[in-house]
Amino acid sequence: MTTLENPTAADSASSPAPEVPATANKDESPVHNAPSLASSPIPTTPIERTTSKSSTHSEAAPVSQPITTQLATQPTSQPASQPVSQPVKPQVHPAVTKLKAQLALQRRHLEGLEIERQQYKAESKALEDRLQKTKEKMQQREQARIQLEKNYNDHLRSMRATNDDLDSIADKLRQLKQQIANLADELMDRLDPVVATQALQTFWLNLQDPIQEMGSPLPLPRIRMLTEKFIMDVLVQNMNLNVFPGLQVADEYNQLQYFFEKHDPAFSIRLRQEIALVVVAKNIRGNDVHQSLYQAVQNNWKFLYGGLIKAYPSIYQYDKAETDVRKQYGAKVQMLVEHSMALGFAMKGQEVDIAAADTRERVQPFNPELMIDQDNRNSGIVQFCICPPFVVYGSQIRALEKGRVLCSANP
Repeated sequence: MTTLENPTAADSASSPAPEVPATANKDESPVHNAPSLASSPIPTTPIERTTSKSSTHSEAAPVSQPITTQLATQPTSQPASQPVSQPVKPQVHPAVTKLKAQLALQRRHLEGLEIERQQYKAESKALEDRLQKTKEKMQQREQARIQLEKNYNDHLRSMRATNDDLDSIADKLRQLKQQIANLADELMDRLDPVVATQALQTFWLNLQDPIQEMGSPLPLPRIRMLTEKFIMDVLVQNMNLNVFPGLQVADEYNQLQYFFEKHDPAFSIRLRQEIALVVVAKNIRGNDVHQSLYQAVQNNWKFLYGGLIKAYPSIYQYDKAETDVRKQYGAKVQMLVEHSMALGFAMKGQEVDIAAADTRERVQPFNPELMIDQDNRNSGIVQFCICPPFVVYGSQIRALEKGRVLCSANP
């Protein structure tokens, strides 16, 4: 803005002029609020009068420094000035405000979730470490348990007469039954039904009537069945707990066994194990125990082989003519006797009682837990016990190997 010059400034140079308050900046005074120059006189400042007075001499005496003049905006006759208006802020749409609030809320929620994630991550790491340590402890304990079990089994095995356990004994019982069945099949090739029927009727005094009721001569399946029964009835004696083949003091042992069974059952089992262990360990050629065992095998073999010759006379002539000893029936019978004796020592060496269960023929009812029927019956009275059930006697009685019987039909 240029400086306005008052025409009367030169005449009134000697009179003092009223002071006008200076504004901070001429740009801050809005132009639209200033009064019109034509309607109201504009007082001049001393500087302006000086400038006006010396305007005629401006070419001779230039001003040494620039002087900024300001326009006075306070006329004496005008009312108080209006307040300075502030710039108007743009209005924000409510939806935007709402979205910003939701965004801030979601941001705080995400921050909380991140904190939780870090916590869960730390907890998961701690749990994984604990799980790994627990697995290591479990593995160590499992190895310790296996080792402890092995040591225990080694200790038990050291007290047994053989290395057998219940499972191996059950397997050997099935093998023995299969060998008996194979021998019975071979004997059927040399069968005279009339002679076999007459001989079989004399083997059991209490079973003569049931045998006669099945026919005369007996059907071939019944002859084979009774042949298996006869062989097993002879061999099972070697597996009884109170029979020790080769033990010269068998009667004295039975007396001690009966005493301890009554007063100290645990020691009676330990005594039986020790006797079986000594007999097996001392079964060396030239030893008196070996001689006693050999004599026991011969006695058992003679009884069994003699009974088979009575029912099947032709096998004796066959053995005399056969040069290969392994093919002779006498050798096969001896193998059965030795197998049954060895199996008996394995049973006597166990820390539990294993024995053939007493089966009362023509009296005892069929028990499916201990028996299977020859004709697949599931009830009736036991007429013939072909093979007795072998039972483990302990806290619970259970069948180690089921027996095979022939039952009569229910009346």
